[in-house]
Amino acid sequence: MEWAYQTASDLLQYLREGQVTSKQLVDYYYNRIDHLNPAINAVIQEQREAAIEQAEQADLQRRGGRIRGPLHGLPMTVKESFNVKGLRTTSGAKHLRDNVAQDNAPAIQRLIDAGVIIMGKTNVPTMTSDWQTYNDLYGTTNNPWDHRLSPGGSSGGSAAALAAGLTPVEFGSDLIGCLRIPAHYTGVYAHRCSLGTLSVRGHVPGGDPGDPTEPDLSAAGPLARCAADLRFMMNVLYKPWLEVPLKPDFTCNTLKTKSKIKVLTWFGDAAHEVDGKIKRRYEEFITELSRKAEIEIHNQLPTGIRLNELFELAIQLSARMVGTSFNARQRMVASLASLGLRMSKAFNSAFPEGLDRYYAAMNDGPAEHRQTDQLRQEYHRKFAALFQEYDVLLLPVSPVLAIPHMQQAVHRRSLDVNGVTVGYNEHLIWNVLATVLGLPATVMPLQHKDGELPCGIQIVSGQFQDHLTIDFAEICEEITGGFAPPTAYRAASV
Repeated sequence: MEWAYQTASDLLQYLREGQVTSKQLVDYYYNRIDHLNPAINAVIQEQREAAIEQAEQADLQRRGGRIRGPLHGLPMTVKESFNVKGLRTTSGAKHLRDNVAQDNAPAIQRLIDAGVIIMGKTNVPTMTSDWQTYNDLYGTTNNPWDHRLSPGGSSGGSAAALAAGLTPVEFGSDLIGCLRIPAHYTGVYAHRCSLGTLSVRGHVPGGDPGDPTEPDLSAAGPLARCAADLRFMMNVLYKPWLEVPLKPDFTCNTLKTKSKIKVLTWFGDAAHEVDGKIKRRYEEFITELSRKAEIEIHNQLPTGIRLNELFELAIQLSARMVGTSFNARQRMVASLASLGLRMSKAFNSAFPEGLDRYYAAMNDGPAEHRQTDQLRQEYHRKFAALFQEYDVLLLPVSPVLAIPHMQQAVHRRSLDVNGVTVGYNEHLIWNVLATVLGLPATVMPLQHKDGELPCGIQIVSGQFQDHLTIDFAEICEEITGGFAPPTAYRAASV
């Protein structure tokens, strides 16, 4: 039997029923990696001997009635930037080429405690700082839909491996779109958790190995090929480090019990256009969604919500996160970089939006920090009120579909939106809301015709309401049809 595009939930059922063994699954996926991975370069580290040994042990335990957890014997891969004991954690950076993890990241340990078998790691951009996936250590990862295109980043290797059927589920991280853009570019599902519900310690870049604190803005979450697998994985991974008023319910689809599901859409902004090919797909989806009696759709945002203000907040907060550890020399370099970039901006119509302000904000002092925090709190209140009225908010993920590989300097890159050249940092725009306010965001693929590239849509809800975004994605599978494998990989039999 071909297991490549079975859901993780189904594979676990087959394991329980004895239709397949963990050893057979591990062998199957490694065989598929051998045949298909060279063309996309998604899986860049393996631990075959250990994984096979763990699979054999899992099968013995199952036969003896000893089940370690809900993911007992399930093989998977994880993003390279997370520590997995005995494997390297380099984030594609040459200076970390010999950085072998001594312990598992907390989230990875939860997966292992639940019974997962880690087969290997998937590729990232250097220091996870790009919306493409390439680096000097591991090379370039290609999109399974078209090898000339990028699978996105920074969890691009994760999304590519999942779309190509090299793993049943994946685990990645997200600062400003790092899970969401790869899901959109490759046609898979991804969930960025509410800030505070899942640890991102043991991640590079991040704090020192012994640092017990969690960073602002950064979150993590699973990637999968159906919404039910996201829910299943979140039920395992969920371990908040902030006080959560009410635990999300990952045991069932809670939205299905509501007589009316209120949906708000926000698909455009005068200063930040979305390409017509994407807007058409959104319009077709909303037309079908509106035919469901239990769905009530609105498209009028409350006054006082400005995308550019949210973007500015993302710039200020991310620059603060980096700049707090700078010494005097590094601060001077940041100031000079900001000045040089402002001068370059005058001669480049597609200059990466916010890049000059990002470097300038690394030198912000207490007064600027207070102003930023006040504005952030204002937006927290606005969206808390919004999600008292609406269950979910639908947003774009990126203004474009999957892009060709671009490996020139960032300030020389640009995107084509409806025939207009815009800056590469437009990737940020629709992802800043969930990042700045710590909200949950699920990306699900929309239905697409033969010859079309995948297109995702972003579902956002109130803080700690992670189950609602996943529930809504599952309800929509009746319309979208769910994940569709890339033709060349669906047909591949290895």
